[in-house]
Amino acid sequence: MDNIGEDSEDDDSVNKITTPSSRVILHFDLDCFYAQVEMIKNPALRELPLGIQQKYILVTCNYVARERGVTKLMSVTDAKEKCPELVLVKGEDLTHYREMSYKVTELLMSFCPLVERLGFDENFMDVTEMVERKLADTPKSDSVSFKGHVYNNINTKTPDNLRLAVGSHIAAELREEMYTRLGLTGCAGIATNKLLAKLVSGTFKPNQQTVLLPESVSDIMGCLGGLRRVPGVGHQTAKRLQALGLVGVLDLQMCPISDLVTEFGLPTAQRLKNLSLGLDNSPVTSSGAPQSLSDEDSFRKMSLTQEVLDKIRELLSSLVKRMQKDGRQPHTFRLTIRRHSATNKWFSRESRQCPIPNHIGKKITSGFSDEAVSQLVSLAMKLFDKMVDSSAAFHITLINVCFCNLQSRSTGMGGKGSISSFFARSTSSPRKTPKISTQNQVMSSHIDLEMKSIKINHQYCFRRTLGSKRRGKKFNFTAPSSSHGFTWNKRFVVGGEEVGNFPSNVAECKPQETKSSVIHQLRPNVDPEVFKLLPEDIQKELLSPAYVESVSDGLSKSPRPPPFPQSSDCEIPGNVDPTVFSELPLDVQRELMSEWKQHKPVLKSPSFRKSGRTTTDKDRKPAAKNSQTNLLKFFKPN
Repeated sequence: MDNIGEDSEDDDSVNKITTPSSRVILHFDLDCFYAQVEMIKNPALRELPLGIQQKYILVTCNYVARERGVTKLMSVTDAKEKCPELVLVKGEDLTHYREMSYKVTELLMSFCPLVERLGFDENFMDVTEMVERKLADTPKSDSVSFKGHVYNNINTKTPDNLRLAVGSHIAAELREEMYTRLGLTGCAGIATNKLLAKLVSGTFKPNQQTVLLPESVSDIMGCLGGLRRVPGVGHQTAKRLQALGLVGVLDLQMCPISDLVTEFGLPTAQRLKNLSLGLDNSPVTSSGAPQSLSDEDSFRKMSLTQEVLDKIRELLSSLVKRMQKDGRQPHTFRLTIRRHSATNKWFSRESRQCPIPNHIGKKITSGFSDEAVSQLVSLAMKLFDKMVDSSAAFHITLINVCFCNLQSRSTGMGGKGSISSFFARSTSSPRKTPKISTQNQVMSSHIDLEMKSIKINHQYCFRRTLGSKRRGKKFNFTAPSSSHGFTWNKRFVVGGEEVGNFPSNVAECKPQETKSSVIHQLRPNVDPEVFKLLPEDIQKELLSPAYVESVSDGLSKSPRPPPFPQSSDCEIPGNVDPTVFSELPLDVQRELMSEWKQHKPVLKSPSFRKSGRTTTDKDRKPAAKNSQTNLLKFFKPN
């Protein structure tokens, strides 16, 4: 068990670490779970010796079979010799067992939210608050007796023991509910922490419960014997402890903490010492939805690549169906194998994992099972090749496929929380002058560069054609934040980066009817149809004598020197606005100036159109390609 006996915050001394005795923790362990599920499906099996077979072993059997010498994890051959009338049921499809397991957890959570799953057939439950409420509602709480068994038959009356007595009544009620609603029986352990509750729950079987009082903690720990009997001490840890000469729980209790620190480090050493003494402060954590979904199969021997591929495809087909029912989208795939080992039969697993491409993840949850499985098989075989040399002989006995990093589709790629939700899909029109949405688009009237479209929808982009070399390509960049009299007050994003603000009066744009006499007052390069769509105050400003005079003065005078070097033989083309040009990054300015100096191109504009290709265009083509490649780091193609 991985989550029992977490590290203590105080590492100075073992004696300073105490388990709060006021807690009441329950541990539920269902009786021969797989067999019970089969007997619920087929009641005729209840009175027969029943074994659940996976490959060549029995993963469990009912108590009728156990009375005749059959045990779980016995080989099918040996089980048949012990009990020739044994009924075998294939248990490799875990669907029914998994569904029943979640029903048990849901039932327990309907009484108390602090329920932690531990495999298919086990659950922890923290009922401390329920106990306190029952004590408050019981007039003569000191008269409460224990339900079920008490370990060592000790029955002392203390406040802490009284809480455990109330906890035993809660455990009995919950076990009765499980049997009434689901038809399942199970054992329960009642103690002051998770470690002790799990240890004591199996004292009396089947369908019974046991309370462990603090006075008996040392007794139950001393009776465990081997270290592997201690929940939280795994196979590899037990091997390292054995190398130190520690075989039993008493050995670990007597071992100096300094020796354990030398081997494991202080946190792990302290945890192991606590476990050996029955100390466990770890909380019962509500499990919620599973963090991963997996499926696996074991076999005597698999040594052909085609067999591996077929088995992976079979497992993934089942797993994808489960993932579709779950509804979330997986973002990581993990493949695990177990190599054959004569000395380490059960614990020689190795894994590799990789991200699941978004398009495959969407197929998993959208019903395209066959396509998703085919693409996942390809991913799995690449991971397999990283672990196993298929060109040489190999012998594996288990394959596990797992989906990890499960996320709801609303927070996955393309969902509400993804970056793509900040960019609206635009539709192009075959017309030369598309209709402009007054609320979503604003076009400035005095920018001399040609504007194809401007869209405001979490972004505010000016799309301009930069020279004949870039004909047919559009790039996004920002306009000066103070241009055209707009008041900028809302952040907007271009290419995933904040680059400016929304004009505050964008939403106020309304089409205005302008008299033809007024239209004639506009500058020649201003589109009248666009001008009509501007807000009234902007129209008035553009037509005001002061503005017209300032524009005229600006055209008659030399432009303001931009913040970049110029040479006498290279000037900004006349149809490029100096103010807009000055807002570009300096290295882009230099690159454009270099091109203009070498090739002197004429920028694309409505008044300059030629059919066919000229010699100059042809000569400039290679330079344009290279320049465009360099500019892509500043301009986002549409």
